[in-house]
Amino acid sequence: MTTLLKFETMQIKVSPWLEEASVPFISQINILQNGLQSRLEAGDDIGLGFGTIQTLYPYAQQNVYTRKLEEQEVEVVRLENEYLKAIFLPSLGGRLWSLYDKVAQRDLLYVNDVIRPSNLAVRNAWVSGGVEWNIGVIGHSPFTCSQLFVGVVEVEGMEVLRMYEYERIRKVTYQMDFFLPEDSKFLMCRMRIVNPNEIEVPMYWWSNMAVPELDGGRLVVEADEAYTNGEGAVYKVQVPVVEGVDITYPKTIPHAVDYFFDIPKVKRKYITQLDESGYGMIQTSTSRLQGRKLFVWGQARGSARWQEYLTNEAGHYIEIQAGLAKTQYGCLHMEPASEWEWLEAYGAIQVDKQLVQGEWQSLRKQVTQTLEEALPEKRLEQLLKETRASVALREAKLIKTGSVFGAIENIRREQEGKGALSKHLDFGQVSKENKWVQLMLEGNMGGCEDREMSGSYMKEDYYYKLLQKAVQQKDKDNAYTWYHLGLYELVHQQLDQAINSLKHSRGIKATAFNTYALAIAYSLRGNTEEAIDYCIKAMRLRNDDIGLVKECLSLLLKKEAYEILLKEVEMLPDAIQDNTRIKAYKAFAYAKCGSVDKAEEILRKDEWLEVEDIREGECFTAQLWNIIQEGKKDKEDLPFQLDFKATF
Repeated sequence: MTTLLKFETMQIKVSPWLEEASVPFISQINILQNGLQSRLEAGDDIGLGFGTIQTLYPYAQQNVYTRKLEEQEVEVVRLENEYLKAIFLPSLGGRLWSLYDKVAQRDLLYVNDVIRPSNLAVRNAWVSGGVEWNIGVIGHSPFTCSQLFVGVVEVEGMEVLRMYEYERIRKVTYQMDFFLPEDSKFLMCRMRIVNPNEIEVPMYWWSNMAVPELDGGRLVVEADEAYTNGEGAVYKVQVPVVEGVDITYPKTIPHAVDYFFDIPKVKRKYITQLDESGYGMIQTSTSRLQGRKLFVWGQARGSARWQEYLTNEAGHYIEIQAGLAKTQYGCLHMEPASEWEWLEAYGAIQVDKQLVQGEWQSLRKQVTQTLEEALPEKRLEQLLKETRASVALREAKLIKTGSVFGAIENIRREQEGKGALSKHLDFGQVSKENKWVQLMLEGNMGGCEDREMSGSYMKEDYYYKLLQKAVQQKDKDNAYTWYHLGLYELVHQQLDQAINSLKHSRGIKATAFNTYALAIAYSLRGNTEEAIDYCIKAMRLRNDDIGLVKECLSLLLKKEAYEILLKEVEMLPDAIQDNTRIKAYKAFAYAKCGSVDKAEEILRKDEWLEVEDIREGECFTAQLWNIIQEGKKDKEDLPFQLDFKATF
């Protein structure tokens, strides 16, 4: 058959969620890699800590969802030839949801049976399964649960699926071109990142592949060493055997852990997990994508809980990944006015099953040889060059739009006399009534009498100068403009200026948003009493906004204002009080105030409290359980439902 590209829908159970919370992401994010120390030798420079960030501003959190499942139609893109069928979800960051081997009649990836967000990404919401594309910052992508731009490129009778966006923290464009030549047994994924700035930016990319966790499954990669971490530090280990465990058998690894394989420059860049018959999905790439990684949840009880939590009935999975850098402990230096391109290929591989359980070096040699016969490394590098003009720089027919920020950035660049972002990428149009466009063109942000929702945010110095000018001239009495000025100052740690600007905004019109921002500003400055006071006021101004309420109660908890938290929760609408995160906060406050019976009652109700957005590594419910057990003579073990600790 000829290659087919078709836009259609699929039926799947979904936990509906809102795209964004109403409040900006001005609280600090918790990313493990940000706090690691080094136990590496001098020659192992992996850029540890380079490019870390404290908040994800200007993005907002995606933290408004439940675990309830509803059957829905979801828009997908199908790319298919005689050998493979690929399904993409543009609304989930362009995720490759499934890759089906039509010859073997088997799925090559772990395919989740639900779309159920959980709190594992930098903006909170994340789903497991398929292949996730991560750009820009450590800790997944800002777009992992967002709609991308989608287009189709016509190339000599072949249709290429393009998805792309403008990433606002690094201020870069990235595009992903997916094609499946008629005779190809590999899905081709041509990636391109462009830094249009006059300064260097930290850059990060990892393609995160989920594959089933298999009895007897064997990992193969061209490396003899790997980077990992433990006890707060990064160090290097010899592979395949680490601390008595052969990590090439992922299911034998006892706890959750990452291994980043140090592949020599002269070796082929690939990673695969084979089943006992010697069959599996293999990912390979051109040389720029140098890193490969294994992540397992492990075999601890908390590991099993996470595996159960992230799906419905799809079973357990592991992750094999490919990245620009050697590890995810730091970013690379991307030069000013530069572009990075590489080609990834995904397909099936079959080797002699007798080798799978044998000596790893022999198996590795056979996999490398089999891959080279099926898809020569030189051919992949040549294809990257050939498709630069024929695919990557061609304009696409726009099918679906993403965010407005690429279009806004193009207007900004025009105002500064600069060229447009990646001219062949269509970022659509933006209305002149957009507040940022209005600020650029007219020097004000418009009326705000009935506008409380903050909508979108900007972090660049360019907008700060415009905001400063606006509040001195046309927007002296505009609470909205003063609010955004204060936000900029807050995220840039100009706390005194931020407090002054936010107070000025609130003096013109008190909203939940400028009030909450003041609470954060005072908290960062160490003024606990003021932080608590403004936190309470923010909730009372908008107590039906679950995103806002979650953030405010979290702050009260951090400040150990337990009695105040209990009082404020009782004043919330019933629908908000029913939220599982709110219930957990209430239970924790009860326990800290000595009312352990009330805390335990909340935990035990309805067959144990299941916090919908519990954070990876948070172990919040386990801590609460331990507090409850402290005063008991007959202590009970932590119930499985509350155990999310995947490490020993």
